[in-house]
Formats: sequence, C-alpha cells, structure tokens
Amino acid sequence: MPHGVRDAGVGGHVELQRSWQRLLGLWTDRPRREGSLILERYRIQELLGMGSYGLTYLCVDEQNGKEVALKESKPSKGRLSARLLDREADVMNRMNHPAIPKLLHAFKYKGRSCIVTEYIRGETLEQCIFEQGLKYTEQECLALAIQLLAPLVHVHEQGYIHGDVRIPNVIFREGQIHLIDFGLARRMGEPLLPELKRRMRELPEPEDEPASPDQDLQDLGHFLLFMLYSAYEPEKGKAPASWQEELELTPELRHMLERLLGLRPGYTAGAPELQVEVKRVLDSYSSEKGTQIGDVLLP
Repeated sequence: MPHGVRDAGVGGHVELQRSWQRLLGLWTDRPRREGSLILERYRIQELLGMGSYGLTYLCVDEQNGKEVALKESKPSKGRLSARLLDREADVMNRMNHPAIPKLLHAFKYKGRSCIVTEYIRGETLEQCIFEQGLKYTEQECLALAIQLLAPLVHVHEQGYIHGDVRIPNVIFREGQIHLIDFGLARRMGEPLLPELKRRMRELPEPEDEPASPDQDLQDLGHFLLFMLYSAYEPEKGKAPASWQEELELTPELRHMLERLLGLRPGYTAGAPELQVEVKRVLDSYSSEKGTQIGDVLLP
C-alpha cells in the first residue's frame, strides 16, 4: 500500500475515534434536569457551568433550605475527572478562610464523585468586565488585589497553590471578593498530573515545573492586566503593541507587573511580600488624592 494512503487511513481512524468520543461525551455528560434530587437531599435549581472535567449546579439542600453549589465529575472523562474532584475536595477541606467557599459534603453518587460547597451568589469579574462593561482604574485594581491576596496567602500557608487565578474564578458579593474553583490546586512541589499534561493544550506554567507560589503570582499579574485593559481605548488605525506601550501606568505599577510576569526578579518572599508592596503603592495614591483603601468602591 502506498505510504500516503496508509497514513490517510490511520489519520481517518483517529479522527473517527475522536468524533465518537465527542458524541459519547455529549450523551453521557448531559446535565441533570432541574428539579432532580441527588442523594435524596440536593434539589437541582439550575446548571451553573460545565467545565472540562465537571458539571456544577445550583442546588437547594432540603435538610436546611440553603443554596449550595454541587459539582459532579464527568463520566466521559473517566477516572481522571473523579480523581480531580476527589483532590479538590481534599484541598478545600484544608482551607478555612472567609473568602474561600467552605466544603460541606463529599460523596459518590451513581458512580460519580460529587462535592458540595457554599454557594457564593454574586458576579464574577469576567461578568463585570465583559457583560456589564465596567472599567477599573489603577487604584481599584490594586484595592482588589489586596483583597485577593488574603485568600491566596492562606492557600500558600496551607502548603498549596490555587493554580487557576483567573477572572472567572473571582466572585464579588457585597463589595467583597471570593476565590472559587480549586480544581487545579496542587501541593507545593507537586508536578502537574501526567494525564493533564497530555490533555491540556495551554498550561499556566511549563509542564514539568513543580507547583510554587510564583505560579499564582504570575496568574495574578495576568489577572491585573485584564482589569487594567478594561479601561483601555485603542486608537483607530494603530497597530497592537505590548501592554507596556498600550497602558498608561504609574512607574510603581509597571514595575510591579514586570516582577509578577517574570520580566524582572520576582517576589522571593511570595505573596506576603507582594501584599506589602501593593499596600505601599495604594498608600501613595491615598496621600496624593486623600482617599483610603476602604474608600475605593468595587462591585
């Protein structure tokens, strides 16, 4: 058989297999119906989201009438999905911070792993920026960073990294932020799971790099850039440029971002060192404008 024909046959088989897996996933991962009862306790109100490895529902706990978030593993992802959710439950069980949802229950249900956490009713930063069109000043970005660093410091003190500090994973409620979704959290020094190396197309850090606080701080740098770009108005006809050229930032904030993003030596003492610097920069704003950190209004 000619070489090209043989390769085409193999490629066609692989593509057919992938198509079958996608169809299987659509069938087996169908969300549960609203009103369904899980474990004769959790009544599904609505689907909150469908991630790569799990489905999350808003439920009511019929034992006490409270709203909760219930996440279950995806059958199409096999053991990896269940393993990740079991790890997430273990990590969350070690956390005790007001800006991190509490783990309430972890169990198996009809072959799937499930976890139940506090439900944080509010809006994600992603919704604030892309749906509501909110724009953030430097001072507001840093005031939010101070809030976000508090749970991050706690996570690091417990010996873990969050691993997924992004705008969809930060929720505003009554002016306070909450850090959610610990699905990619890892113990310090732990490498990424081999299965995730094969399946994830884009990684927040080099594949073989063990978990360290620097990875969360780098994510925080990108997080701040998202916020700062919310107020950016591009000039018509102007070619895209680097963030250093496009954003008009104070030297202090520019220097901080360059350290977070690895363009300068980073924060060797981790998140606590960054907290000190953010507070110092915020204090400089306050002295110039006569405001305090608590005066900065956030959604």
